[in-house]
Amino acid sequence: MMKKEIKLQQKILDLIKIARTHKTSKRIISIGKITKFQADIFEKRFGINVRDYERTIDADGIRHALNKHPNLFDTDFLTILLIVDNPDVVGLGKEKDTIVYRKNFEKYIFYVECIQKGKKRLMLKTLYKKRKPLERTQAV
Repeated sequence: MMKKEIKLQQKILDLIKIARTHKTSKRIISIGKITKFQADIFEKRFGINVRDYERTIDADGIRHALNKHPNLFDTDFLTILLIVDNPDVVGLGKEKDTIVYRKNFEKYIFYVECIQKGKKRLMLKTLYKKRKPLERTQAV
């Protein structure tokens, strides 16, 4: 793992600690710019322009995810970096201006971002995981 990734993972873990201990913190961290490749896909598939957008995570989003989805561990938030770089499924969310990513691990992990057009950023909305169905129960 590269030093940059390790530093970013530590920033995420530090933000989780702040979100848990400072209930009113509005701290935001950047986890990188959206890539040209990703921007091209979003524009072609969904008709949304997110060129030059910053990808961000905030304490409010972390608190929301932890409160709504008690089966989350701090380390689940570290998967965000992998999920956005290499999703198994990506699509528009049910709510306006949201993007949903799914990555298949031992469980399905869903990461939802909110498109903040005025600020040119994609912000963590929530993160959750669901149990994967057994192979024999999947639709054919």
